[in-house]
Amino acid sequence: MAALVNGGDEREVQKSYWMEHSVELTLEAMMLDSMASELDKQERPEILSLLPPYEGKNVLELGAGIGRFTGELAKKAGKVTAIDFIESVVKKNESINGHHDNVEFMCADVTSADLNFPAESMDLIFSNWLLMYLSDK
Repeated sequence: MAALVNGGDEREVQKSYWMEHSVELTLEAMMLDSMASELDKQERPEILSLLPPYEGKNVLELGAGIGRFTGELAKKAGKVTAIDFIESVVKKNESINGHHDNVEFMCADVTSADLNFPAESMDLIFSNWLLMYLSDK
């Protein structure tokens, strides 16, 4: 995405895009792929296997979406803080993974300077399919 679109802020353009594509809160809609379920079956275990040990640790999940990884992270982590910037997406994640007592759901923009966690409060920061949507500006 371009940094500016019709004078609009890049992050607002992205938020608008994801609000439009979050009408159907399905794996296919979130991954923008009609074969997402098949891809997820192959990709999720592989991605999780690459993580360092996080048993009993505090995990910050950035761009958690509808919770594709949240539940899996919650099974081993001491606590998971799952963040996404679309309220309906956060609520969907909570409806799927809210039974995990160790998950906190937050609606926030991960690029915001207002997003603040105490130093050393997180042991692992996890993100999947987020960095490609962020600008280095």
